[in-house]
Amino acid sequence: MLWFFRWWKDLDFARKLPFARDRVVECYFWILGVYFEPQYFLARRILTKVIAMTSIIDDIYDVYGTLEELVLFTDAIERWENTALDQLPEYMKLCYQALLDVYNMIDEEMAKEGRSYRVNYAKSAMNKLVRAYFEEAKWCHEGYVPSIEEYMRVALVTGAYKMLATTSLVGMGDLVTEEGFKWVSSDPLILEAASVICRLMDDMVGHKVRTDKKIWSKLEHTRMNPNSIWLGLANFEYFDYLAHC
Repeated sequence: MLWFFRWWKDLDFARKLPFARDRVVECYFWILGVYFEPQYFLARRILTKVIAMTSIIDDIYDVYGTLEELVLFTDAIERWENTALDQLPEYMKLCYQALLDVYNMIDEEMAKEGRSYRVNYAKSAMNKLVRAYFEEAKWCHEGYVPSIEEYMRVALVTGAYKMLATTSLVGMGDLVTEEGFKWVSSDPLILEAASVICRLMDDMVGHKVRTDKKIWSKLEHTRMNPNSIWLGLANFEYFDYLAHC
């Protein structure tokens, strides 16, 4: 546990990126629930760092970045290059450098084991996630109200379940083969169903929390338009969608 909190404290995001949620304890115990066994220390280390970085990235897309900045940020993440730092505003540089450092650490660990191919699957899953984050950000900035089909197509990715499922396999040693990565990357039905449950339950609880605390993001306000899918039969439509997956 100490290694994680020391790493997070050194990043100093709470001070440098005050708009972002500090979910370090939540992230640690969430991943501890995925695998607590001693032999999965590396897997736990990888996934805990990735989910903590994902929370920061999510907040950059959702509450802080301008659309122009997010275009640059998305491009940088898809490139995975140090040279992309030059095009970013200062606050994004902090996050991007930390993200590169995490995936470089993963790359080094996998190279030692002769399993560098796993990093490509992990990066590809993160690329899909940030592209979906950007699509939601565009809706938000343009005031666009998606249909439930449009929303679910993107939201099943932004729930991050698929990215985390892929990344969770990276550090699991001999237990996982490349066939396992090909399988999880093919969006199998069990992963799709779990993503739907995770996304919709999170939306319903998240909406209640935002309403109770009167915290309204632009996208949430758009969703609550009287003509949107988010009023009245929203919960019914959610579970109807789930039943027909």
